[in-house]
Amino acid sequence: MSDSDPSDVNQSAADTPAAPTAEEQGPGWMPAILAATLLMGMAGFIFCGVSTWFLFQKRGEMAVRTIRGSYIPDIEQSRLSPEQKKLIVKRLETFAGSVERKEFENWQASGVMQRLQRLPVLQWGELAAVESFVQQQDEGDTEESLKQISRLRRATELDKATSFDFEDVLSPVHEPADNALGRQLMQPLTNAAVNEVIVRAKLVADRSEVPDEMFTDIAIDAIVQEQINAGIAEGGF
Repeated sequence: MSDSDPSDVNQSAADTPAAPTAEEQGPGWMPAILAATLLMGMAGFIFCGVSTWFLFQKRGEMAVRTIRGSYIPDIEQSRLSPEQKKLIVKRLETFAGSVERKEFENWQASGVMQRLQRLPVLQWGELAAVESFVQQQDEGDTEESLKQISRLRRATELDKATSFDFEDVLSPVHEPADNALGRQLMQPLTNAAVNEVIVRAKLVADRSEVPDEMFTDIAIDAIVQEQINAGIAEGGF
């Protein structure tokens, strides 16, 4: 057996490819992305906090703008009687002027607005139209229908029926319309629709535990003033 040539061994080792080594990977962009995301989140949180604080301090100004920019114009276009419109607008203007003169705190202005939004001021005129329709009928249950309407008004006076309740009660006599409310009182009214309104009015009055009797002299402008006073004294709900 012949001895192997050392040069051949060295040549063979040189020809053998070296085992690949794992290329070291750096941290890449991930830390930078995480840091940027965290900073953006913090900036957004601060922005939201500042915005909320700013709006919180502007509640009085926003109340005045809402009253004069939309609430009063809606009342003036409603089915309320001219006398009721005049009285309500006067009460609202008095309150708005007081807010402008900084006579009330922001929480008081906000509280009053919460209460006004719950009042069925616009629907009050529509209920009056339904009442007028009932009075023109010769049916034997006219008195009963008028009583249920008065009980619904009494529930509002007791702060137990809101604009949301009135919307549900009056929905049988509403029809779609291209206006801010998206609906209007149907013309002409029908017996079937009005009868359904009476049924719903009774349900709300019963739920509000209003006595089953006729109530008179319930004025929406007086209710508006009561809620303004309550908002000034107690704030919102």
